[in-house]
Amino acid sequence: MVINQLDFELVIPAYNESRSLAPLISKVVSSAKKSGFNPDNFQLIIVENGSLDDSCKVLEHLMQTEYKDWFRVVTVKSNNGYGFGVWKGLITTTAKFVGWSHADLQCDPDDAFRAYSLAKDSYSSLTLVKGIRSGRDWKSVLVSRIFEFMVYLIVGLKMNEINAQPKVFSRMLLKLVADPPVGFSFDLYILYNAIKYGYEVKEIPVKFPDRQFGVSSWASNFFSRYKTILIAIKYMFVLAHTEGRVKKSIKLNN
Repeated sequence: MVINQLDFELVIPAYNESRSLAPLISKVVSSAKKSGFNPDNFQLIIVENGSLDDSCKVLEHLMQTEYKDWFRVVTVKSNNGYGFGVWKGLITTTAKFVGWSHADLQCDPDDAFRAYSLAKDSYSSLTLVKGIRSGRDWKSVLVSRIFEFMVYLIVGLKMNEINAQPKVFSRMLLKLVADPPVGFSFDLYILYNAIKYGYEVKEIPVKFPDRQFGVSSWASNFFSRYKTILIAIKYMFVLAHTEGRVKKSIKLNN
């Protein structure tokens, strides 16, 4: 029996995104085909991240459609955070390159495949490719700038668009990280470790339009935004204390 080696696996955590799932999977499959992939060398991993809506039923239906060979589902019974969901998906991967993105249709799946292509074509396998967003409202941009400033102040790293998606990298990085934070500091943790272990971080421009369905779990109002920031700042101190300051800026090659 011949076991095909996957080239790329994309993890997408979904929490209460039942209306987004069908168009999301359709778009990912379309993007994969345009990029020359088939189900033997690419897989989408949907992490059903403890949703309270009918996401499970929607996914069960989609598993019976033409898309069934293109994706699989990792089920998290109770939502423990965005980062927890991403990690649960990533640790099930076997592909040479892995990455993650969002389920809310704000991230174009084409971007994930552009990131994969750049990561694959890089001379060094120690490369992480991430998005840098445009088209966001001023409040979201302000939150990102505050987050970036605090990371520089506390952790000692100069980063742009820390939580921008997609993020794609060789799977070797997963062997170098452990016990990541369960919330929105997950992106910071992965970037920190990538830099710590000598990965070069490259950026691609991505558009980030408004949500089509649902409400953001962290940015629905003023209090949720700044509660998220405060939790993230607390984690920055933990990271700075346990890992030590890394006085290095990300080298960006657009």
